[in-house]
Parts: sequence; C-alpha cells; structure tokens
Amino acid sequence: MKDMMKDVEKKELWDEKVSVLCILGFSIILLLLVKDQVKCGVFIHSTYSTFLIAMGIIVFNITNLNKDRTSEIIGLIFGITGIMEVAYIFRLITYGHYSYMLNNLTIIISGVVDIFPIIGIYLAFRLSKKDTNVFFVVFRVLLGVVAVVSSIVLSATLLSKTSITNFRWALSFEGIVFIISLSVIIISLTIYTSIKKNNYDLDACEKKLLTKILVITIIASFPKLLHFVIGNFYLEDLISQIITNLAIYYLYQYIIQTNVRKTYKMLNETNEELLIKTEGLKEKNKKLLHETNKIGELKEVLTIKEKKLQSTLNASVNSIVVFNNKKEITYVNNAFKYCFSGDEHKLSYNIDDDLKPNLKNYEDLIVNIEKVFETKANSNEFIYTNDGRIYQAIFAPLVINQDIQGALCILIDKAKKKEFEEKIIEANQRYESFLESIGDGIVVLEGEKRVYVNKACKDIFKQDIDSINFSENCDKNNVESEYIVNGEKIYVEKRFSRYTKNGKNKTIIVIRDITSRKKAQMKLKDSQKSYARFIDILPDGICLIDKELNIYYANKSLLDMLEISSIKDIKNTNVKNIINLTLEEKDVFDKNMMEVLEKNRYIYLLEHEFVATTNKKVQVEVNALPFSIENNKYIMLITKDLTHKKTSEMAEKELLERLKTDKIKTEFFANMSHELKTPLNVISSSNQLVDSFYKSGKIEDFNSNVKSHIELVRQSSYRLQRLINNIIDLTKMESGFYNLKLDKHNIVEVIEDLIGYVTDYTARKDIDLIFDTELEEIYVYIDKQEIERVMLNLLSNCIKFTENGGNIYLNIYTKDQEVCISVKDNGVGIPKNKLELIFEEFAQVDKTLSRNTEGSGIGLTIVKNLVELHGGNIKVISKVNVGTEFIISIPIKNLNYEDCQQNKGIYNIEEKVKIEFSDIYY
Repeated sequence: MKDMMKDVEKKELWDEKVSVLCILGFSIILLLLVKDQVKCGVFIHSTYSTFLIAMGIIVFNITNLNKDRTSEIIGLIFGITGIMEVAYIFRLITYGHYSYMLNNLTIIISGVVDIFPIIGIYLAFRLSKKDTNVFFVVFRVLLGVVAVVSSIVLSATLLSKTSITNFRWALSFEGIVFIISLSVIIISLTIYTSIKKNNYDLDACEKKLLTKILVITIIASFPKLLHFVIGNFYLEDLISQIITNLAIYYLYQYIIQTNVRKTYKMLNETNEELLIKTEGLKEKNKKLLHETNKIGELKEVLTIKEKKLQSTLNASVNSIVVFNNKKEITYVNNAFKYCFSGDEHKLSYNIDDDLKPNLKNYEDLIVNIEKVFETKANSNEFIYTNDGRIYQAIFAPLVINQDIQGALCILIDKAKKKEFEEKIIEANQRYESFLESIGDGIVVLEGEKRVYVNKACKDIFKQDIDSINFSENCDKNNVESEYIVNGEKIYVEKRFSRYTKNGKNKTIIVIRDITSRKKAQMKLKDSQKSYARFIDILPDGICLIDKELNIYYANKSLLDMLEISSIKDIKNTNVKNIINLTLEEKDVFDKNMMEVLEKNRYIYLLEHEFVATTNKKVQVEVNALPFSIENNKYIMLITKDLTHKKTSEMAEKELLERLKTDKIKTEFFANMSHELKTPLNVISSSNQLVDSFYKSGKIEDFNSNVKSHIELVRQSSYRLQRLINNIIDLTKMESGFYNLKLDKHNIVEVIEDLIGYVTDYTARKDIDLIFDTELEEIYVYIDKQEIERVMLNLLSNCIKFTENGGNIYLNIYTKDQEVCISVKDNGVGIPKNKLELIFEEFAQVDKTLSRNTEGSGIGLTIVKNLVELHGGNIKVISKVNVGTEFIISIPIKNLNYEDCQQNKGIYNIEEKVKIEFSDIYY
C-alpha cells in the first residue's frame, strides 16, 4: 500500500512539473514570437481571464454537488476577476499601446485585477471558520479595498487636474502600482501565516497547494514592485502575468483536491461508514420490524380490548359519562344516551345542554367533578332529575399513565338497582341449580377454605367428603387421585382453575369419577400381561424381528429350541444367523420379509433348520406375519418344532374325534329334547285337565287310584322336563352361550329360604337337615336362580343316596375372600376310583339297571359348570358307606353396576323344587 502511495506521489510530482513547464514554455514562446506588445499582452491576459472565468464556472458547478463556502467565494471572486480582466483587455485593445492606457479607469481595473484574487482568497478562508462574524470580516475587507481604491482614484484625479509633466504622471502611476503590489504581498503573507498556524481546517495537500499559490502571487507582485528599477510597464505586466498564470494551475489543483478528491475520499469513507451503519441498521431494522410486529399485535390486542371495554360499558345498565378537566363530556354509554337524550345516534354531548336542564342539583355534580380532579379520590352523591328520578352518582378519577385524564361518573338508577339485584339473585340461583345438576363434582376453594361443594361431589365421596383435602396439588392443572370411600377404592380426575376476586385467591376444582375407566385400564394391563405370559408359555417359538431383521423379542420356547438361557444372548442378532440358509435362500428370505412389512401380509415360509448354540439343527416350520407395537412395525416369526409334530397330529386327531363324538351326542340330545318338549307339553296339559276334573268332582275315584296316577304323571312330567332342560342348558354351556344374570344377594338368606321348601322331602325319609352358618349376612354377586338350582341338585342327590333316618349337614362360612358352601351326608358314599368321573357328562357311579336311584348323569356336570361360571370351583370328598361332602367356593368380589343384570322374571320356586326333586321316589 505504501509503495502504491509513493508511485502515486511520484506521478503527481511529474505531472506538476510537466504542467508548469508547459505553461512557462507557452508564455515564453508567445513572448518571443509575437513582437507586437498589445497582441502579446492581449494573448497573455486572455489566457489568464479565460482560466479565471473557467475556474469560476468549474467551482460553481462542483459546489452544486458539494456545498463549500470557501470554494463558492473563491469561484465568485475568480469569476469577477476574470470579467475585470476582460475589461482590461478591451481597454488595451482600444488604446492600442500601454502608454496610452495609463488613465484613471485603467489604473482602477488593473488594481482590482491584481488585488481582488488575493482578497477573495483571504475572505474565503476567513469566512470558512464556523465562529467567524461574517458581517465584521466582509466589512473590514471592503473598508480596506475601498480605502486603497479611493486613494488610487483620488491620486489619479488630482494628478489629472494638474498641469504637470508626463514624468510626474508616470511617477504617480508607479506609486499606485507600488501600493497595490505591496498590499498583495502583505495579504498573501497574512494568509500564509494563518495557514502555518493551522487557523484553517486544511489537510496537508491543501496547505501545500495554497502555499504554492501564495508564493507565486508574491513573486508575481515583485516585477511591479520593482518598477523603479525595471522602468518598463509592458515588461513588468507580462512577467507578472506569466507568473500569475502558474497560480491558476495550482488553484485548479486546489479546487480539484478540495471539491473532488477530498470529497471523493470523504464519500468513500462515508460509504464505508454507511456500509457498516447499513449492516447495523439492517439488524436494527429486523429488531424494529420485530418490534413493529409486536406493536401491531399489541395494537390489535388493545383494539380488541377497547372494543370489549366499549361493549362492556355499553352493555351496562347504569349510565356512564366521562368529563375532562374543563367539565366537557368526552364519553357517554348507551344507557346515558337512552336516559338523558333518547337519541342513540347522537355523537356529541354538552353538559349545559344535556345535563343542566335535567338535574335539580346540577351544582352538586359540578362540585364532585372538581373534587375528583383536586383530590384524586372517589366521591358519592345523589343526583335528582326534574322528572323525579334518583341516581346514586359515583365519581372516580380516570387515571392513565399516572395522570388524571378525566372524571368517571356512574349514575345508578335506584329503582333499577333493586330490579338488578333481584335479577342477580335469580341468576345466582340459576347458576347454582346448574352446578347442582351436572354430573361432575364442583368444589370452590378460597385459599384452602372450602366455600362450595355441589351434589355430584358429595355423591362421589359420600360421608367421607369432610375428610378429603381438596387443596392438595392445587398448583397443578390436572391430577389423578385415588381415595377410599365406604371401604372401596375410587379414582377421580381433578382439574384446577385459579382466579383472583376482591384480592382473594380462589380455586375451582372440577372432579370426575374415573373409577370405571381406571379399572378398565387395569384390566387391559392385566390382559396385556396375561397375553405376554401366554405367548411366553406357547409351545411354538415366537420371535419378533425389526425391519433390519434383527431379533427384538423371543419367547421361552424359541430359546429352548436354540438352547439359549436368556434373550440377551441373541437380542439385536440378525435372524439369518440362526437359520440355516443358502445364499439363494437368503435372497428369497429377505424378499419375503420386505413383502411382509410393505404389503402387510401373512407369508408361509415352509420348513427350515434352526441352528442351536451347540450346532444342533432343529427342523422347524416358520410362518411370518406383520406385527405392531406402539406404532413400530415388526415381523413375527412363528416357529413350530416338527420333532413332536406326529405326536401332536395324533393327539389332535383323537381330540377331533372326541369333539366330533361329543358334538353328535350333544346334537342328538338337543334334538331329542326339542322333540320331547312337544309331547311333554301335551301330557302336562292333559294331566292338568284331568286334575281339574278330579278336583271339581267330575271324576269318581275309587281307592284314590286316579289321584295317585295324576301325581305319578305329574312327577314323571317334571322329571322329563328337568332332563330336557338339563340337556338344553348343557348344550348352551358347552357352546359358550349360557349367560348368568348376576346381582348382589345375601347368600345365607337365599339358601335359608330354600331349605324351607326341601324339609317336606327330607321328612318323608326321616332325614335330619342341619343348617349352620358363621355369619348371618354374606353378600356376593350371584345368579340367584342358578345357585338355587345348584343347591337343589346337591340336596336331591343327598336325599336319594342317604338311608332313612340319616343326616344332611349344610354349612356356610367364608375363607380367603371366598364364601364356602358345604353339603354333607352320611349316605352310601362314592368309590375313590369314581370321584374323578362324577362331574363328567352322563357319568354314573352305578350304571346297572338294578340301581336304587334314578338320574340321567348330567346333574353334577351342570352343577360344576354353573359354579365355574360364577368364578368358583367345586370339590368332592367321599368314603364308601361313610358319606359324601360337596364343597362349593364362590369368590366375594365387587362388580361395576353395568356388569350387573337383575333377573326381573317371575318364577315359582315350589314348582322349581318339584322339578329338581322329580327323580326322588319313596
């Protein structure tokens, strides 16, 4: 950079030397070639005047772009000097010789041309100072110029009026020239001294150029100053003018430096600063744009709030008016318009026109308005209108940014106030009724104090509501909690809403009973765990692989196939590492896996070999199907060990044959039962008809033969009906279509009521039925009719297989959240090898035709199925010739209301007992 600056300085120095030599050479050549003094003078002065005028024009054009006072004054002075120089040339051309020009006007023009440029430079620099008194400087310069010019003119005038010789005239002219030249030198030295003292704001280049101009000006003044020595005005003028022309070059350089180069440099610096500032402004603009957007949003919010406020004020039933400090009305709401003007479209209101004529105590209104502005406090006053209305006026300061912008006056109509209070009470009652009618619990807290609880909340917590701490977790928005109410666990969801009213913190809690949903979720989790356990114990190997075919999960059966103890040993292992595949088979396997994922379809992969960790190969059958867990796609590989396939096939075949046999047998009995029902109904109806004839005396009965046959037919019909019903119900149970109607019952009371119907049958065989219970009340969810059916079946067997004079013991007790019912007799008992068969269909201990008791062999099967449908179990303890004990266990559990189905059907228990005991013969 420094080398570049040096090169530029060298070039500028060379250009300066060339320019100076050209100007001097041109002038010398012109002096030598043109012999005529007038022509030569005209050429030299024409060049000077041309440069002066051109410089003036250039300066003025440049200053249009760069406003500079110094340049403007210099341009103006040089332009004027150039014009004066043209006048001097015309004088020279007119007289044709220097000796003829020496008159008053020529002296004035010559003096002005010589002294005016240097005075202009001095004036320009003096006026360039910011703290300079312009008037004082101009006045002082003009005063000096006028003094010098006046002296010259006076001397020339006095000499012209005296008749003296040419020598005296010449001497007088020389004196004037001497004075002008000396003045130019003095002014130049003054300017030079000021430049050296740094009185002006100039850079080094400007000082250098101005110094050269001043030096040239001083040198150019010496030829005229030495007129007494040279003695040739023509030669003096030419030498002085040639030297002065050099100053024009440096003046041009100064103007270029000041108005072009310096301006260009300043412009570059300014541009750089502007670029820096532009970047800063861009950031600021971004921030401003962001702030502007925020301001816009705030304006929208304020506009919305203002509209809401306007709507709120207009919705008020009270008249609202705002006064400024001049007691002028600045705002009224719709209620005020309606009460005091009747014109809702009226835009402007005046206190004297709209209020004063309508108010009796108008002065009280004015006093309270002034009081608000003076004290900045609220005040109250009753305002009376001329038409008999009474308003309670509330005056308050309208403060905005801590300044009172107006006085707010609210006029409350006392008559409307009472009506409004009644409406508020009515609205409160309506809202309270609404809160009491909704299904969710509502609690209102003031701090931690409970101020309101609705009916739904009381229903949820019942008598435990006083012990509930509702303020717990109030700092949260949504909470799930569990409580124990009436010994039962309930789950609730609480939502909190906080607000402040009258300086008090209040909380509204909405409580929803989610016990049913929570229990359902728990059941779902339990079922998921059950499924997971189920998958883990499946005999088939189950494997989940991701889209990269890496193992994510494997069940125990697959781990056993691979002889691996933990899933950790193969997790994230590529499944192809454990399947014995050729290269071609691997490509097909990859293709099939991608098809499972992309097309979401099941694929049967036929048989493959798994390679265990001991290098043992296991023949397996592999199937693939898509599987998703929490929106993640996997492939489930189901692998079946073909080692035990034949055994399984044989077992499956036997099972199918057995199921087929059972199905045929069940279908046969079902069809047979259906076909038997029709004639049974006919027999029962006919028997009832005969019985009615018998009871009405229309049939004669000798030795009670008719009555005994009627009873025999009835008992046989009951027995056949029981058999048919048992077959049909057993078919439903095996098909999974038999449903219980569970409801909450006191099982002790149910069985105790049933015993009353059974005692007639035990009495016929002189059997004692002994009933005992630990508790008088044991509530459990059961199907009452089916439990009665179970008990009647068991008691029927006890009566049939117990000898006359025997005992039957019926005991009820609880054990491990279960109710246990024991039915025990001291009858014939059951052989040990028959105990496992008695609950099978159509199974009987004694199948001979000579057996003493009747029965189809499906009664205990139905008993077992009904007990298991209740979620319980039944077991038998028996010893031959000692007796038999049946123990039924039913869980005591809570059910949701929707799981309960009350059996509202009407049935005859006596007839039911007869049906169940129809196979007992005495």
